[in-house]
Amino acid sequence: MKLTAIILAGGKSSRMGVDKGLMPFKNKPMVQHVIDAVKPFVDHIIIITNQKEYATFGYPIYKDILKEKGPLAGIYTGLQHSKTTNNIVVSCDVPFINEEILNLLLNNSLNFDVVIPEKDSKTHQLIGLYKKSCSTIFKNQLDKDELKLKTAIKKLNYHIINADHINAQIFNNINSKDDIKP
Repeated sequence: MKLTAIILAGGKSSRMGVDKGLMPFKNKPMVQHVIDAVKPFVDHIIIITNQKEYATFGYPIYKDILKEKGPLAGIYTGLQHSKTTNNIVVSCDVPFINEEILNLLLNNSLNFDVVIPEKDSKTHQLIGLYKKSCSTIFKNQLDKDELKLKTAIKKLNYHIINADHINAQIFNNINSKDDIKP
């Protein structure tokens, strides 16, 4: 299966005060941890961001097609630029993402438009597998200014995978400088 990784790095980082993905974490930018995790699984990597500094990682960067519309617009933008049917979507602020969760998504992706994990009764939409065909529904939602990703997903053939057996740290996203202190 051909795969593209769509890394979302378009958040405002309001709690962090600086761009989260570029923030040093364990001796490298946080986004580099995400890139390193997804790279063995994918044929292409693209980064959705409005920050030109992400070009230094050597992958194509794209600005949101629809501005100020949140993660739904980021995923939509990524799907528009993806050249593959299947896409792993990951936010730039989950540096603990690993092979175990990616394998879980891929092994449960057959016949679904969207596959996302659930850990301790909480779904994680920004770690998931999204088919390119989702973009039509996502665009309709964006045009109606209905920006909740959960709402858009429910209009698709989606599958929520139980990930309670996976280490909770994988789902930790870094939102403040306190989150990166040792």
